[in-house]
Amino acid sequence: MAVSIQQGHMEGSNKEVDVGQLLLKVAASRCQISYQRLFKHVAPRLHNFIRKQMGDESIAKEVVQETMLKVWTKAHLYDDSKGAGLTWIFSIARNAKFDLLRRQKHQNDWVQGDDLWPTLEEPQDDQKLPREFESIVTEELSNLISTLPKPQADVVSMVYLRGASQQEVADLLDVPLGTVKSRLRLALQKLKEALDD
Repeated sequence: MAVSIQQGHMEGSNKEVDVGQLLLKVAASRCQISYQRLFKHVAPRLHNFIRKQMGDESIAKEVVQETMLKVWTKAHLYDDSKGAGLTWIFSIARNAKFDLLRRQKHQNDWVQGDDLWPTLEEPQDDQKLPREFESIVTEELSNLISTLPKPQADVVSMVYLRGASQQEVADLLDVPLGTVKSRLRLALQKLKEALDD
């Protein structure tokens, strides 16, 4: 059943393929030949699309595999009267991408038991802000951020207060990664000037 993405890209990608008809055949009779043709036609396109969006090869491969598995198991849910087969598959890919990002965020947010119970012997970091001042600094930082233009304030809040990556911010705001970097650079420059004053 497994067909590599590269193999699909090299073989027969120029042939005219009716994605909707292949989906209907997979749904009707679990036709493996139709599924393989579908995989060879769709997987490389999905892979390129997700890789360009996410900028990450491993995420792109994982989303493609997850999507194509769902296409196999849920082909019976496809209704050709409601839209094109390729559109249906790309909506599955979009959901798979968001599911993957949520899982990754959940894993990053997972708190280990040891983190909850600091030991008394834990060495003190002279550079670290004492806990009683953290909320004051966070509030001051939030006030400073609120003086920025909204697009810059949004980016700074997402990256520095919520811990999102620049790529995640670009995806959430539906803007190019370069735009996020520019907004962040300008915002940090303004914040530095405000702090110097």
